[in-house]
Amino acid sequence: MIIYKDKTFGFYEIFNERNGTLIRSDVNGEDPIMRSFPELLDVGVMGHCESAGYCKNAGVDCYQRGFESDAQHMAVGDFEKIARQAAGKTFQIALGGAGDPNKHPKFEDLLKICRHYRIVPNITTSGFLMSEKEIEAIEKYCGAAAVSWYSRLKNGTESNPETIDAIKRLIKSNCITNIHYVVSKDTIDEAVLRLEQDLFPDGINAVVFILYKPVGNGIKWKALRNTDPRLERFFSLVTERPHSYRIGFDTCFTPAILRWGKAVASASLDACEAATFSMYIDSRMNCYPCSFGLWNEAVSESMHNKTIREIWWGKTFAEFRERKKEKCAACVSRELCLDGCRLSLDIDLC
Repeated sequence: MIIYKDKTFGFYEIFNERNGTLIRSDVNGEDPIMRSFPELLDVGVMGHCESAGYCKNAGVDCYQRGFESDAQHMAVGDFEKIARQAAGKTFQIALGGAGDPNKHPKFEDLLKICRHYRIVPNITTSGFLMSEKEIEAIEKYCGAAAVSWYSRLKNGTESNPETIDAIKRLIKSNCITNIHYVVSKDTIDEAVLRLEQDLFPDGINAVVFILYKPVGNGIKWKALRNTDPRLERFFSLVTERPHSYRIGFDTCFTPAILRWGKAVASASLDACEAATFSMYIDSRMNCYPCSFGLWNEAVSESMHNKTIREIWWGKTFAEFRERKKEKCAACVSRELCLDGCRLSLDIDLC
């Protein structure tokens, strides 16, 4: 267990390194609005994609444009600089970026650095061409592994056996294995079908539903709208029917859960954590409130001339936190979703 006291905002946190459970106290009966240092760092260690178009061929609209990028992968020294600054304050580092982090040439070294500074590393991967050595490193050092769901049902057959194989191999190796399922206009029908018929692989820990974002290679018309009649059925299956695995959402879904997730306790919901509890750092050491804002330089600052703490408390992030939406001013749910997405991506399903 790690106990953290936030002296600035006056709350405590208890983090279980083994299972990822986090308990956070309130502040005079209210939930804390932010932290004095990121609790989670999303670190894009991959500057480009090594999969030779695998994701693109699977019909995935990469929001990082990884297959088109020629940026260098993050240097080990830069990664250690991040971990060293985060030690004693950050609980987890999520390794990602423009490609599969397990394909970083120093992948195991990055995981060791995390553990050296008592930070739990987690990864998200496509699972494509995953080696046994990579799986061994994940099992040894990572808190959990998330596999991006790139398979579709075609006449009852999975279109992408590599996705299924990667999940099965991780589970067999005793890795805590989650599925990241991106929900868009194209994929929500299949999400409903899989929930109705229990068509996710046995042995997974959780399915985490990620809201589709029209950034990078994302396409605007694929983003869900609050008028979509399928959302009510989707949320009823998620929130009212028992499953053999846990179900989670990224916080971009919070406005939608407040509208359709009748069985969800408000205490289990979080508002967007960008620049309040987490930040994203790309392979070039540029910091953003959220990884989906990486195409907006106006919300970015570089670690080459500032520390994480200086950026966290700096003008750029402070102005980002202060962004408000006029449409949210009179909303009764505002204190729970805090105006939704501050990146102006037009994805609030409220």
